[in-house]
Amino acid sequence: MSVLPVWADDPGALEMTEAQYGQLPDDLRKLIEVIDGNVIRCQSGSAEHSDIARRLANRLEAAKPADPCTRVSTDVDVHFSRRADRAGAFSFRHPDVTIYRCVERGSKLTTADALLVVEVVSPGSVYTDTIDKLAEYAYEGIPVYLVVHLDANLYVKLIQEYRLDWASRNYRLVDTHQETVVLDSPFPVSIPFAQLDG
Repeated sequence: MSVLPVWADDPGALEMTEAQYGQLPDDLRKLIEVIDGNVIRCQSGSAEHSDIARRLANRLEAAKPADPCTRVSTDVDVHFSRRADRAGAFSFRHPDVTIYRCVERGSKLTTADALLVVEVVSPGSVYTDTIDKLAEYAYEGIPVYLVVHLDANLYVKLIQEYRLDWASRNYRLVDTHQETVVLDSPFPVSIPFAQLDG
């Protein structure tokens, strides 16, 4: 006799409130994202994926101006504010890299604070990063979304830069960077891919 997972008999087992999420241990919280109260299990990326995200965050951190106050973080919860206002359901993602306006220490980071988010595409996350998150981040009003694509050897192949069209709340692809990513927003920075690959 086979044992069914708990959600086979109780679909509500895959749902979570913000209060329930707050009670989870940190190691478990890192394994999930939540959209409209529904739990999504996240696959861990490769070491190369993690290294590229960290190196990109380090280069962005080094380039950010002192004023206005901005922060650069990796793999932090970014709570959806517009979606929560509309549906009242708990939603968050944790992008690989986030640039955001400084918030009070210990405060919850929301999409209203985010200026740029980055996802490094892993083989198992192509659809999620290029379709789902593209729509979600645009709806939430995050001005810039970078999608880092890796080649078969897990080196940076290209970086797509999407900018928000505020009128339609959709992203437009404004550049496909090759060899070097050059940004002017949220602050000017130029980063050769070789610095991301290590």
